[in-house]
Amino acid sequence: MARWVIPDRPHSPLGEVRQALDRIEAHLADLRGSEREAVHLLHLLDEVAAALDRLEAAGADVRAERGRLEAAWAVLRRRARPFLKRAGPALRAERERRGEEGLRPWWYLDQLYARSQRRALARWAGVALIALMALGAAWIAYERFLAPPPQVRQALRHADQGRTWVEAGDLERALSEFEAAAALTPDDPETWLWVGVLRQRLGDGQGAEEAYRRAMSAGLDGKGFLFQRGMLLLELGDAASARADAEEAVRLAPEWGYGFYLRGSVELVEGDVPAALADYQRAADLAHAAGDAQLEAMARAQIALILQAPGVRQPE
Repeated sequence: MARWVIPDRPHSPLGEVRQALDRIEAHLADLRGSEREAVHLLHLLDEVAAALDRLEAAGADVRAERGRLEAAWAVLRRRARPFLKRAGPALRAERERRGEEGLRPWWYLDQLYARSQRRALARWAGVALIALMALGAAWIAYERFLAPPPQVRQALRHADQGRTWVEAGDLERALSEFEAAAALTPDDPETWLWVGVLRQRLGDGQGAEEAYRRAMSAGLDGKGFLFQRGMLLLELGDAASARADAEEAVRLAPEWGYGFYLRGSVELVEGDVPAALADYQRAADLAHAAGDAQLEAMARAQIALILQAPGVRQPE
């Protein structure tokens, strides 16, 4: 089997783009750098995007490289929270220094992340947040005229604090914050899922089942419930329970890519790289067939990150 080899020096403009994409993917695999390094990643994304535009205008076939760039952007959106912790105010300062007109979407990652948090808690208000993600002007209008009511904003603060306690390893305090959020927004299934997985980890099986029942009654179907719960369990370090949810999701919906994505994530945590690659590839194939561009990009980005890790061999 051939090793995944990255050339030391590019020999063409397209080679330079590929090498830059390698650096981007390596940075996304480890977001522990400084504020300056975090902002440099956004500049690197700009350089690749501009180079691809020039190459495409010259007639070059850059579909594969554009796919890698889109996958990298999808990973950055998914890992927005740790990235923004590193970027801090440097992101906003650099955006203001450059002037906001003509900037590419990743320069607004902080705004996109804030909007995604509100979307889960303000779904009942009927605000078309998906459309707002593509319209910066509409986002400003939302902030000015359609901001969530006070109880929703308070729930958002509780949920954010709950995630902070989860990261700190204090599950009891995290549970208290998520229960407070659930009391304020009882129709939000994600909050009830957090309550359920935290109760489960703390040994309250009956309380966990009640929270799961509330999550499903708030709108989650069976396979969607299993996927979301499995990802939260994995985040809490309970790989065994997450695997059980993944296997059940695959059994219930064998043509649904998310179950394979969850199982691949579990296998990656467990160190079974070949199995993880196979399941991520299956998730990407199913997502492509279903026209789910977001899942396909997520799965392919995971594959790229695994293959570029030291010592990982490219599958035959």
